[in-house]
Amino acid sequence: MSLRTYNLKTFLEYPQFAFKLVCFESFIWCDNEHRHESALWYRIKQLIFIFSTIILIVHVSALVAGVFVPRATPEAELYSSSDSKVFEALATISYYSCGIYKVWNLLYRRHDIARLLKELKDIFPSVAKQRRLAELNESKKDQLGSGSIYRLGYYEEKSRANMRRLTHFFKFAYCAYNAIPILQLCFAIMTHQEKITYKAQANAWYPWHNHNNHSSFIGFMVSFLTQASAEYVSVAFIISGEFLFCFFTTQMLMHFNYLSSAFNSLDASAPDALLQLKALISYHNHLLRLSALINSIFNLTFTLDLIITTFAISLMGLTMVLVNFTSALMFSAGFSFFLILGYIFCNNGDELLRETRKISPAIFYSNWYEGSYEYRRLIIFFIMRTKTPCEYQAYGYAPLSMETYMKILKLSYQLFTSFRAIE
Repeated sequence: MSLRTYNLKTFLEYPQFAFKLVCFESFIWCDNEHRHESALWYRIKQLIFIFSTIILIVHVSALVAGVFVPRATPEAELYSSSDSKVFEALATISYYSCGIYKVWNLLYRRHDIARLLKELKDIFPSVAKQRRLAELNESKKDQLGSGSIYRLGYYEEKSRANMRRLTHFFKFAYCAYNAIPILQLCFAIMTHQEKITYKAQANAWYPWHNHNNHSSFIGFMVSFLTQASAEYVSVAFIISGEFLFCFFTTQMLMHFNYLSSAFNSLDASAPDALLQLKALISYHNHLLRLSALINSIFNLTFTLDLIITTFAISLMGLTMVLVNFTSALMFSAGFSFFLILGYIFCNNGDELLRETRKISPAIFYSNWYEGSYEYRRLIIFFIMRTKTPCEYQAYGYAPLSMETYMKILKLSYQLFTSFRAIE
């Protein structure tokens, strides 16, 4: 049976796909592709990215103005403002803000991300090592159990499946959210309503319409396309950050899983057991340093994701209850979006936590008692060190785990009931 080999770029398929959606510049590392592009196409991609970012920022400004500008117009007495409009605007702004700070973090930490990609490529098992480990695993699995091997196929398929499902969900949510205003307009035309209301996706203020009812079909289409473009950019920015984080977590899970199996299959009675143990401990130290680097890169997004997700779930749930049925359908896409977004980064942190907790039992259940005095002494110190598992934290304030996710849902419901009482 032939062995399938892997490389780091195999795991980067979906992150690279997300970057291409908005022409985000590739990170400068040893396998980056944009060095081979023409200078003209490289400049065009930069202009597209800058234009996309400007659209997103302008639309967020239009959403903020949609809450305050109508109160300063001559028709202010005809405009009935309510807390539900404010909640609706805040819920929408939270979604677009998520895209802004994620892409800003990628730009600000791009050199650290490139350095991390290079280090991950350096420790990624080469084709020769993959074949050698597979052969050793076949020869030793009858003696020591499962043997030590990188589970490249398992983690590659798992990561691909998760990102593929997320991509399908984002496509569906985007299409559903933007299709509702068009369907609402078609229904009004087909039922021959006396006055057709041109209502776009969100209550964003633009010069060519009055409040949220556009003065003409052309003004409605311009506003619709502007908002649809901003939503596309925001989705692309969000999945760029999320897919990159999922990629880094997958690499850490793969390496820590190999480390557990390597400790479990380590033969303490072998002549070079002490050297192998020291190499594995050094390998573990390297992984801890890389995990800390990943945590430092995404510290800002971890913190803001926890805050934004908590408020967005409550605000969008509140908007679904207070506004009309069509708006409730639209905001159900955003509500499920933030539920899944919170689950993604909390579940990734929880998986890393569980995987690193397997190292200590793997060491203990090996035949360490057959080793030399120095070997057993190193084992004791290493077990004490691995008592504290590796985990992602938001600036050391809150760990990323499923327990934290349940706290987010609980706090979101408390905020929902509080805002409902205000309304």
